[in-house]
Amino acid sequence: MNKRLILMTVLGNILIGLGIALLNLTGFGIDPFTSMTKGVSHLLGISLGVFQMILNIIMYVPVLYLNRKAFGIGALINLFLLGFIVEYFGKFFALFNITEVSLSSLLAVRIVVLVIAILVLCFGCALYMDCDLGVAPYDAIAPIIEIKTGFPFKYARIGTDVICAIIGLVTGMIGHVTTVGLATVFVALGMGPIIDWYQRHITHRLTGRS
Repeated sequence: MNKRLILMTVLGNILIGLGIALLNLTGFGIDPFTSMTKGVSHLLGISLGVFQMILNIIMYVPVLYLNRKAFGIGALINLFLLGFIVEYFGKFFALFNITEVSLSSLLAVRIVVLVIAILVLCFGCALYMDCDLGVAPYDAIAPIIEIKTGFPFKYARIGTDVICAIIGLVTGMIGHVTTVGLATVFVALGMGPIIDWYQRHITHRLTGRS
């Protein structure tokens, strides 16, 4: 197995975790999938990392039936580590008193962090998906839809993100926790196209797919 691709897969997941943690700091909401898992895990009273791991295992059943190539070392890294990477970065920022509360009155800073977070998150997704060493079941859904139906990836991703955002909004309201906001809407509508742009112009070259 290509060690370079493995390292890029790990880096991609670290960047995804960093992007999500940065979104948490803005107070503008988080990415759709994490908004859903954050809302549900809060209601269940378990950590985000543990819940995402359990949910990913369950989701792999139908995903692997439709696309066995979705499973691999990249999938395992995302499945077992991503939720904990997000939590780690959150604790790391807190050590320096960088929290949602400390940034709440700094609108300009929050907007800058928001832009950086989205760019980092999307690049991380594009990189680890392009390594083709397996992806998380959620990230495999849009490509499967494209392969099976011919429906463009970026629009399929928008559709799945919108569904997750709605679930995140409902569970967040019930549990009185912030899950959905301006950032969630932007990511739901823009993440697919941004990932698509990264893949066509940058990550295809980095991973040797172009």
